[in-house]
Amino acid sequence: YAAHFREIPPQAPIIKHFTESFGFKEFAGRLGEDFGFERALKYLGAADGFLEYTIPTPLCRKPTGNPCRECNGTGRSEEFDRDCLFCEGDQDIRYDYQEAYAVSATLSLLLGLMEFPDIETTAAIPQLLTVTTATIRESHGGSLGGMYSRELVAYLKSRGPGPIPEMVAAMRTVWERVESRIRDFYDHYFSAYTQGQDGWLNVSCPGDRAGLNPAHSWIDKRRGCEFSCHNVDNPMQQLALLASLAALHDLARLAASK
Repeated sequence: YAAHFREIPPQAPIIKHFTESFGFKEFAGRLGEDFGFERALKYLGAADGFLEYTIPTPLCRKPTGNPCRECNGTGRSEEFDRDCLFCEGDQDIRYDYQEAYAVSATLSLLLGLMEFPDIETTAAIPQLLTVTTATIRESHGGSLGGMYSRELVAYLKSRGPGPIPEMVAAMRTVWERVESRIRDFYDHYFSAYTQGQDGWLNVSCPGDRAGLNPAHSWIDKRRGCEFSCHNVDNPMQQLALLASLAALHDLARLAASK
């Protein structure tokens, strides 16, 4: 796929749309080097027939340098006698998604292009899942969905009902990077577990019941399973859920190799 990939020019309509919508300054459209808006995906090199990239997880919850308006810069909530929930130490904070939007928009572009390749790819191993994402400045603007392959559904079924701690650990790692820490009241928001006997997978991250679920009330084990999201509003949630899918992929790939 990469060998036949044609460079995407900055003048392409989809590139102009994202650039104008988010105020991006630069776009690099050639695989085999840093790729995307603000060159967000960092090229690592070629290995085992694939091009490898790092997906950044930029800090979004940032101190402003101004005293917190809720605790008057003390860092403590007098009402609840605990650390202030609205600041970092003693500084007011704001959510700045600009760098994360560049990562999200780049993934939306690249994953959308790769969903239906116009050539037969040469990978010797089966693709375990597909993912597409959205990048919009509004509710549900970090949505994602895709398809679990027949092999991945079989792996989920083989696990039986129960938690998948590796998926939770991946989400927590990303969340610590994009929000600087995991606040106490977010601890119970992270979960990933199968239920029933058919590999039904539920995944949750911080937000208003944000997470991933199968898109239908049934799973066809002969064809795999479509999945979709609920209330994924921003790139922080999107990146955390993508990390959980990456962890699931690696678990299934490892199990298949044994």
